[in-house]
Amino acid sequence: MKRASEGPIAPAIVEQASHWLMLHWGGELDAEQRQRFADWRAADPEHSRAWQRLEHLQSTLAGVPAATASSVLREMPDARKRQTLKLLGLLLMAGAGGYVAQSQVPWRETLADLRSGTGERLQRTLADGSQLSLNSGSAVNIRYSTNERRIELLRGELLLDSGKDPAGRPLIVATAAGEIQALGTRFSIYETEGGSRVELYEGELELRPRRLQAVRLHAGQQRWFSAERLGQVGKADVNAIAWSDGRLVAERMPLGRFIAELSRHRPGLLRCDPVVARLELTGVFPLDDTNRVLAALQQSLPIEIHRLSRYWITLVPR
Repeated sequence: MKRASEGPIAPAIVEQASHWLMLHWGGELDAEQRQRFADWRAADPEHSRAWQRLEHLQSTLAGVPAATASSVLREMPDARKRQTLKLLGLLLMAGAGGYVAQSQVPWRETLADLRSGTGERLQRTLADGSQLSLNSGSAVNIRYSTNERRIELLRGELLLDSGKDPAGRPLIVATAAGEIQALGTRFSIYETEGGSRVELYEGELELRPRRLQAVRLHAGQQRWFSAERLGQVGKADVNAIAWSDGRLVAERMPLGRFIAELSRHRPGLLRCDPVVARLELTGVFPLDDTNRVLAALQQSLPIEIHRLSRYWITLVPR
């Protein structure tokens, strides 16, 4: 029988424990924070269990004794901290028995050929002349062989201007949902929960869901697909790739959706109260200064910025 100490932790408690871990990684807690942390641990046995397991797991990942794990992980770049925090959260929710299965995906992304951290965007010219851009928090493997040019999108979002290969090798982007073959194109792929969204700006694509017949996508179209389902064909949105120029463009965009996009470009938790989530906004916002964006929102909308810490921010009604 599985002991209670080995079972999964409830997602809500994982979120709370992750918040306290981020505060510990930020430096020494002040007196008020130490008291609040002690009160939180004492309020529920599950809180204490979650924290004990976090301490054990972070020392395992850091490869040092538990007493020094926090100081080691504190020195990580923000991108690595966020990856580590996600992995720790997965392990807490999976329970001890789910360690291997749940940890494979984050470490696969960590070891990817090319990856971008939180708030980081990358651009690379590939061996065939293709121009590859990665949005914040994305990871790919690049596998070019004598038979094909293959890019594996492990996480996040990419923009690809495909080059012409003298050898005529097909250019394929693989995702969890299936494959996309480029036929002289400019397109983006965004890994969403449960599937992939493809926006095609030039040329033609062939979408190959893992368990469905292949379909064509033409310039100016976009489509979401999963391994077993195809969404409706829609109109490609050029604003969707404004991130490649360091911008987030909103045209009557609900605030909740806007904040979800902005949160991809800063560490920690950025949330929007459901009461204000439907407020609409229009504008062009710089992704390299998300604090400036939040300040602009507070000036132009009936909202306030509630900061529990620099890593935990919620937009609430004014």
